[in-house]
Amino acid sequence: MGRLKTSHLLAGVCFLSATPVVALAQEVPDSASTNTGNASATASNSQADTGNDIVVTATKRATSIQNTPIAITAFTENRLRSTGTLGLTDLARLAPGLNVTEQESGRYRVSIRSIQTSGESTVGVYYGETPLTGPSGTTSDPSSATPNINLFDVERVEVLRGPQGTLYGSGSMGGTLRVLFNQPDATKIGGTAEGEFTEIKNGSTGYAVRGAINLPLVTDKLAVRLAGYSERSGGYVDNITLKRNDLNRADNSSVRGTLAFTPSDSFSLSALALYQKLTIDGSSNYRASLGAYISDRAVGQPYDSKLQLYSLTGNLDLGFAKLTGVTSYYRWDVNRTEDNSQTYGLTVSRGTYCPLFTGVTTCNAAQLAAYRAYGLAQQPVGARQPSFVHNWTNELRLASAGTSPFNWTAGVFHEDRRDEVHTLVFAGDAATGGPRSPITDLGSRYVITTVRQLAFFGEASYKLFHMLTLTAGARHYDYNKVVGSEYLAVNYFNGQIQRPYRAVGVKASGWVKKFSADVAPTKGILLYVSAAQGFRPGGANNVPGLSDDLITYKADSLWNYETGIKTDWLAHRLTLNVAAYRIDWKNLQTSVLALNNNSRFIGNIGAARIQGIEIEASANPFAGLTLSGSANFVSAKLTENQISSVSTAAGLDGDFLTYIPRHTFSATADYKVPIIEDWSGFLHADYSYTGRENSELRPNSVIYRTLGDYSLVNFRFGVDRNNLTIAAFVSNVFNKNGITYVNAISGLPDYLVGTRPRTIGLNIRQAF
Repeated sequence: MGRLKTSHLLAGVCFLSATPVVALAQEVPDSASTNTGNASATASNSQADTGNDIVVTATKRATSIQNTPIAITAFTENRLRSTGTLGLTDLARLAPGLNVTEQESGRYRVSIRSIQTSGESTVGVYYGETPLTGPSGTTSDPSSATPNINLFDVERVEVLRGPQGTLYGSGSMGGTLRVLFNQPDATKIGGTAEGEFTEIKNGSTGYAVRGAINLPLVTDKLAVRLAGYSERSGGYVDNITLKRNDLNRADNSSVRGTLAFTPSDSFSLSALALYQKLTIDGSSNYRASLGAYISDRAVGQPYDSKLQLYSLTGNLDLGFAKLTGVTSYYRWDVNRTEDNSQTYGLTVSRGTYCPLFTGVTTCNAAQLAAYRAYGLAQQPVGARQPSFVHNWTNELRLASAGTSPFNWTAGVFHEDRRDEVHTLVFAGDAATGGPRSPITDLGSRYVITTVRQLAFFGEASYKLFHMLTLTAGARHYDYNKVVGSEYLAVNYFNGQIQRPYRAVGVKASGWVKKFSADVAPTKGILLYVSAAQGFRPGGANNVPGLSDDLITYKADSLWNYETGIKTDWLAHRLTLNVAAYRIDWKNLQTSVLALNNNSRFIGNIGAARIQGIEIEASANPFAGLTLSGSANFVSAKLTENQISSVSTAAGLDGDFLTYIPRHTFSATADYKVPIIEDWSGFLHADYSYTGRENSELRPNSVIYRTLGDYSLVNFRFGVDRNNLTIAAFVSNVFNKNGITYVNAISGLPDYLVGTRPRTIGLNIRQAF
């Protein structure tokens, strides 16, 4: 699984093997009991500082995390705040098996347990009960768009590792990420207000203003909670061509309202409305040969994202079971601009589409010169891609209640999704980096994708003895996906010709299954084994010049075989959890290069095997001190050659999958101590290491690059008095530039994405 440096082990995971030793001879206390009542209320009430065990609702019912027989990491609001965790990349630093790749500013690809390729999402991302899927774009790749998750006023975040298809659907073949917002409380007025200031080394300043308020409208019956924020994230990438500094600075704002109505103990209704907006001035990519954080892009690359989400959730206690109904609608608009100057310039210099330009079969020297002159006259070349997705989802489920040895959940799920992307390739203005005026259309088109899905799901468990429980689950899916497009203008850079609207449909139905067994031989110890299936729908490509036999691609699927142990000692003051897994993934959906026209498309080629070990530990050795850590070791390799008669060899048996660190680990320490009177001081430190990764499958590829292999250290310290917190922090203390993404094209310079430089800041928070 790769070489692991001794210093990294000592800094990150030494206590993982040391802390459990002192507890092995101790009597094991009771774990938190399973509660099959109101999951939301139970989880909410459990968030006080009661140790390392947390109540979660990952199985659609409230359970103690240490009594839940799946690999899961959960973060409470207090934990998120103490670690300064505000977004996806912060989560990936702390949760084993969770990986986030930033390809461009605003574009994140998230994966769990190395399940990461182009196509439909491999991780189910949920805001509360609503699954979020990004726009498909022109490449039928919604997995490259993950919502800009901001973790302010969040009750809890749950990271479920391994396939979760029976309860969460096809988008969860690698795992599920759940963001659960704080809910209204009809018993008291409360809220928070905070301000923050940041400064980036050799970059610009940033700020944040955040606030939340809880208001009872009818005591014990009706309440509303409002939360909002406005943030400026400083930039640190300078563009020497356009003469713009700190061009990747971002403005992020949101407002969220939740109304909760509880007319009786047996019925509750809650409504959520959310709006969030993200604007980024330019790309975080920089040219490797120019030095860290220096770009020479000739076209500006702004990014804008707007998300509107509305949902209604009802719960009815029937005595023997709880009935839950959820209806959600969201619209997500994304407007991005790409710089195609270099890639199109390379195409023109090679004369690839000279015959299309001249209308002949083979170009002579004069025709080739005319084609190249045309291409040069259009430079710089950019592409605007406004896109949107709107989705209406509905779920109705019934979950058993009570303390019976037989527990079950059954339900139905419906999805109606539509997304569109419009592309305008334009001749740019070298002075401004934007389009010329009037705009020159160098090859516009649009793509429309619709998905309609109906699924029935169920999961049941039975406790045979006082210590052994068997679980089985299944989901039957039936979907219809249609991809259509119209090519509005000829594009002499990629071979697109005018074509009327044409649509291609893909249908499929089938089953996703899960089986598990868990045993609790003594209090505080849980062992489990499971086999779970993951599934991802197929679809259709929309690539100019692609032959008909390459347009559609099939679903891919996997089996995850897992065994794990969860241990809990000293009244939750010490936990150690270990999970080992093997994943067999077949019929991979992946982006490959066609032999016939040099275009990239999604095809089903090859198979892979992923084997890994995840370790998590947490300890409270004495009052005021909390230690935690995690480690992930993974081997993710192809088990078949990715070769077919219509594509180049993308990879061979034994090649490592791309953008998957061979190993990651983290360690955190939190210490709180009284100072004087009502004042107390606190100190947080964390260390994370990201192991070596590869950007391409084939090591002998001319664009194969290695990245990763970097460490980050963060500090946070300050004082508390009652509900007032003043905290200073330093992120990336040693100013490490860890490379997280490489954009490499043969014949062109490399462009990189690196970690954010050292950032210092001050945060003041008042709760009431």
